[in-house]
Amino acid sequence: MTCCFTGHRELPREDSPAYAALLSSLEAAVGDARREGCNHFLVGGAKGFDLLAGEWILAAKKVDPAITLSVYVPHRGQESAFSPSDRMRYQTLLNGADEVLYLAERYHPGCMRERNARMVNDSAFCVAYVRKSRSGSAQTLKMAEAKGLTVLRI
Repeated sequence: MTCCFTGHRELPREDSPAYAALLSSLEAAVGDARREGCNHFLVGGAKGFDLLAGEWILAAKKVDPAITLSVYVPHRGQESAFSPSDRMRYQTLLNGADEVLYLAERYHPGCMRERNARMVNDSAFCVAYVRKSRSGSAQTLKMAEAKGLTVLRI
């Protein structure tokens, strides 16, 4: 079974209690998804929650080789606006993934939404870190709920 992740690009500061709570919730949600039979995970490769979730799955793959990871990249060059440290994290994510799918050769309006819809369509579960009702992550959450995915909110 497959589980996708959706969440915001902005995360709490790493030294904050909110960040520690996010990590704990992410661990619990991945554990719940695994117990329900998910062994394939999808991330979109955006900075913020996507990178964090992808790194979490890469670490889990080292312990459990049954876990697989696909990165659904909305367009080539997505990382061009990332900070140098996020670019390194992104490259590590791509290098560690079992599959990298480039959905468009270059950016075009709607490519992020198309990526999100593809991840939802290819999944049975969705782990969602959504704090803003007007965001791509909120749209993805609504898509997942409308399609009937099991949604694990963190």
